[in-house]
Amino acid sequence: MTKMSNTIQTKLNKAVFCYATWLVKNPAKVLLGSLILALIFMSGLSQLTFRSDNRVFFADNNPDLIQLEQFEQFYGRDDNLIIVIKAETGDLFTPQRLAAINTITDAAWTLPDIKRVDSVTNFQRVRALGDDIEIDHLARAGDVLTVSEAKQLKADAALEPLLQDRLLSQDATLGLIVAQFRFQADTASAQSEAAMAAGHKLLEQYQKAYPELELGLSGSVALDHAFVEASTFDSSVLLPIMVIALLLIIAFSLRSAAGAFATFLVIAFSTLCALGLAALMGVPLSSPSVIAPNIILTLATCDCIHMCAGMKRLRGAGYDKHESVKRSLLECWWPVTLTTITTAVGFLTLVFSAVPPFAHLGIIVAIGCLMAWLFSVTFFPALLCLLPWRGRTASLPAEQFSASIARLVTRKPLFIVTTVCVATVTLGTLAFTNVLDDRYVRYFDQSYDFRVATDRMNEDLGGFYVLEFSLDSQQAGGISSPQYLQQVDAFAQWLRTQPGVTHVHGLPDIMKTINRAMQGGASSEFRLPANQDLAAQYLALYEMSLPFGSNLRNQLTADKRYARLSVSLNDISTGEMTDLQQRAEAWASRHTKLIADSANATGTSILFAHIGNRNITEMLRGMAIGVGVVWLIFILAFRSLSLSLIGTIANFAPCLATLGIWALINGEVGMAVATVASVTFGIVVDATIHMLTAYSRLRRENNLSSAAAVQGTFQNVGPGLIAMTLSLATGFICLAFSGFQINAWMGMMAALTIVVALIFDLLFIPALLLVLKPDHKAAPVTVLEAP
Repeated sequence: MTKMSNTIQTKLNKAVFCYATWLVKNPAKVLLGSLILALIFMSGLSQLTFRSDNRVFFADNNPDLIQLEQFEQFYGRDDNLIIVIKAETGDLFTPQRLAAINTITDAAWTLPDIKRVDSVTNFQRVRALGDDIEIDHLARAGDVLTVSEAKQLKADAALEPLLQDRLLSQDATLGLIVAQFRFQADTASAQSEAAMAAGHKLLEQYQKAYPELELGLSGSVALDHAFVEASTFDSSVLLPIMVIALLLIIAFSLRSAAGAFATFLVIAFSTLCALGLAALMGVPLSSPSVIAPNIILTLATCDCIHMCAGMKRLRGAGYDKHESVKRSLLECWWPVTLTTITTAVGFLTLVFSAVPPFAHLGIIVAIGCLMAWLFSVTFFPALLCLLPWRGRTASLPAEQFSASIARLVTRKPLFIVTTVCVATVTLGTLAFTNVLDDRYVRYFDQSYDFRVATDRMNEDLGGFYVLEFSLDSQQAGGISSPQYLQQVDAFAQWLRTQPGVTHVHGLPDIMKTINRAMQGGASSEFRLPANQDLAAQYLALYEMSLPFGSNLRNQLTADKRYARLSVSLNDISTGEMTDLQQRAEAWASRHTKLIADSANATGTSILFAHIGNRNITEMLRGMAIGVGVVWLIFILAFRSLSLSLIGTIANFAPCLATLGIWALINGEVGMAVATVASVTFGIVVDATIHMLTAYSRLRRENNLSSAAAVQGTFQNVGPGLIAMTLSLATGFICLAFSGFQINAWMGMMAALTIVVALIFDLLFIPALLLVLKPDHKAAPVTVLEAP
C-alpha cells in the first residue's frame, strides 16, 4: 500500500513539476486558456435569478410550510401591504384625519392585484334596522362630519372588538389600512415588487398631503421588499468596499502592486464563474446567499497571498522572476490544494441546512473555492510571469510580528497550552448561554423604513406576528353549532389572557356582534346565539349584507366546516411564541375536545419561530460529517494520527470559543449561527494546513528539532498566515456593516472566529507540538521543491 502510494506520489510530483516548467515558458498560452475557460463558465450569468419572498427560507418538505400551505388552500394567501398611520398629535378621530384615512383607503384599491382593503374607516359596523341588520362603514367617504360626530365615532369604535386592537390602537392614535393581494405562487416575487413600487408612490403622495400624519409601510409585501433592499446594499455597497480593502491589505502587507492587480483579476474571475455555474445548476440568489461573492473574493485573496508571498520571498533570495514563480508554485500548490478541498467541504456541509438560502450559499462558495484554486495555479502565476515586479529588500511588518510570536512560543510552550485550554473551556461553557431568537422583523436595522413602520405598529398596536388556527367542527355546516362556537370562544378567551397576545379574531366575535345587533344593540346581548339554526340564519344574513370585497372567504371554508382563528402578538421572542403554541395546543386538548385535534398553530411567524432549532439540528449533522471528512484529509495528507488530531481540535475549538465570546457581547443568536460553524471551519482549516505542512516538511526532510522546526515554520508561513488572517477578518467584518442581521451577525462571528483561530494556529498548535513532540516516522508529505 505504501509502495503504491509512493509511486502515485512520484508521478504526481513529476506531473506538477512538468506543468510548472511549461507554465513559466508559456505564460501567454496559460492566460489565453484561462480566459477562454472563464468566459465559458460565465455564460450562465444571464440565467441568474433572485428570490425576494420570505418563503425562500423554507424547504418544500418543511412540515411547518406544508401545514401553512394547507391552511392557505382553505383561506387564501395573506400577501398584504399594511399602511401604518400615526397621529403626530392627538388621535385619528378628527373630521380631517378620518377623511384622510378614507382617501388613502380608496387609493389602496388602485394597487395592482388588489383583492381586499380593510381600514379603520371602512370597518363594517353592524347595527339593527328593524328585523334586519345594517352593515356599513364606520365613516363613509364623502360624509361631512362635525368634531362631535368624529368623537362619537371614536366612542363607537371602542365598543367594536373586531376593530379595537386589530386595526385601531387603544388610544386611537394609530390605525392601519391593510391591503390584501391576489398573488400567484410562481410569480409572487414580481407581483410583490410591483405592489411595493405602487405603495411607495402612494405613500409619498399622501405623506406630503397630510403632514400631520406619520405614514409607513409594513406587512409581508414590505418585508419581501426589505430583503431586496438588503441584498442590493450588500452587493452594490459592501462588495466594492471589501474589494478595495482587500487589495489595500495585499499591497501593504506584501508591498506588491502587481500582486494586488493579479489578485483582483483572480477574485473577479472566481466570483463571476461561480455565479455563472450556479445559475446553470438552477441555484437562485436570495438575501443570505447574495453575500457569496463577498466570501469568494476573500477566499480567493488568501490563495493569492500565499502564492505571492512565496514569490516575493524567493525573488528576494536571488532567483529571477520566472524561477521564483516556478518554485513558489511547486511549494504552494499542495497546501493550497488541500485548503481548497477542506474549505469546499466546510461550505458543502451547508447543504444539510434546513434553510435553502444557506444551502445555496454553500454550493456557490464551494464552486467559488474551486474556481479560485483553478485560477490561482494557472492565471495568477502566468500573469506574474509577464508583469513587472521585484522581490522584497526589507522585512515586512508581518515577519517581525511572526518572529516575536515564535520567540514567545518556544520560551513558554506549556504555559501557552494551559492558558489556551482554560480559556477555551471557559468560553465553551458560556457558549451554551446564548438565546435563540429569530424575530424576522429584527433581521433589518433602523435604516429600513419597513423596520421603523413595523416597530411603530408593534409598540402601539401589535399584530405583525400572528398565529393562525383552522378549527374543525367535524362536519359540513358545523361551525354554527353551539358546542363548536362555545369551544372556539373558550379557546379564544384563554388566548386573550396569555402574555404577548394583543388581539384574537374569530367567528365567535362575529356571531356575538350580529347577535347584539339583532337584539337591539344592548351590550348585554354581546353573546353567542342560543341555537344552531339561529346562528346559521344570522351568519347567512351577515354574509349577504357584506359589501363587495368584504366577504368571509378568508375566514370560513365554503362548506362551513372550518373557521379561522387569528391570534395577534406583540414583539415577543420566538421562544415565547413557541411556548405559547405548545401551551395553546395542550390547553385545547384538555378543555375543548371537539377542536383539539385541529388546534395546531401555523403562519409565517411559526415558520420562523421553528426554523432556528430545525436548522441547528440539521447543521450539527452536517458539521459532524464535515469534521470527519476533514480529519480523514488530514490523515491522508500528513500520514500522522497525532498531527491530524491536533489539526482537527485546533479548528473545532475556535468555533466553540467564539460562541462564548458572542454570549458576552450579545447573547442572542438566530438561524445564521448554525451556518457560521460550517463557514468558518472550512476557512480556518487553511491556516492549520499551511502550519502543519511546513512543520512536517522541516522535521522530516531537514531533520530539524521540534524547536527549530517551529522557528522555521514561523519564518516560512507565519507572515503569510498573518496577512491571510488580516484579509479574511477584514473581508468578513465588512459584512458587519450590513443592515441585514443574518449577514451582519455572520460577518462578525466569522471574523471573530478567524481571529481566534489564528491564536490557536500561532500559539496553541506550535506550543502543543513542542510539548508533545509527536513522532514523524511516517512517509513524507507531498510538498514539491524545485531541483
